[in-house]
Order: sequence, then C-alpha cells, then structure tokens
Amino acid sequence: MIELKLLQIRLLVNDFKKSAKFYKDLLELPISWYEEEMEYALFNNGETKIELLSRKVMAEVVGEGNKSLEGESQSRFLLQFEVGDVDKTYDRFRENGIKFINKPYDRKEWQARVAHFRDPDGNLIEIYKML
Repeated sequence: MIELKLLQIRLLVNDFKKSAKFYKDLLELPISWYEEEMEYALFNNGETKIELLSRKVMAEVVGEGNKSLEGESQSRFLLQFEVGDVDKTYDRFRENGIKFINKPYDRKEWQARVAHFRDPDGNLIEIYKML
C-alpha cells in the first residue's frame, strides 16, 4: 500500500502578484518561500501548506502551455501528495489504470521529483518527493 500524505494545496492563479499580496498581507499567512520571477510563493501555515503559482507556469510544467488559460482546460488548483518514491508510485498507479500527463522527472528549481495526473473530474494531482 502506498502512503499519500497531503503536503500542500497549490492554487493556480491568474494574477500572481495580486494573489500573493492577498495571502501575505491581508490574510497575514507566514511566508516561507517567495520567488517573484518564478511566480511562486509558499505559505507555511501548519501541517498542510498553501502555495501560489501562476497558471501559466503550471501549464508549462505539465506540458499544457499551449492551451488557453481560460475555460475548463486549465486547472485552478492542484492537490500535491508527498510520496516515498515518485517512480515507484508512478508505476503502481499506472498498474491501477491511472493515466499520467507526464512521466516522473526532476524539477531542479523546486528541488523535487514530480509526476502529474488528473482525477476523473479533471482535477490536477501531483506526486512529489524532495531531492
């Protein structure tokens, strides 16, 4: 049995700066990582964290960069699960019939290995392991 621990919820936002200001300045969530150029912020507000990432960047990460940012083709959030081994989890889930968007790969700027798939309603899910 594979253990999935909900690590964080990634909100895929249209206006990164506006959203970052809302969570940082208005909600006053503690920020533990902020990269304006990468359009990424991580708010460490407890066991499960909240991240912000521009929808454009996430579309590029999963290889959907050519799709419109409007409409149903683009996700507005991502469920991220920390796993012990991304490759083993990928293999197991494929055996279970899950179709992945991409194969496991290293995101050096995130210091992580990841792979992505969607649930039956099209919600984006990431399996994740720190390198």
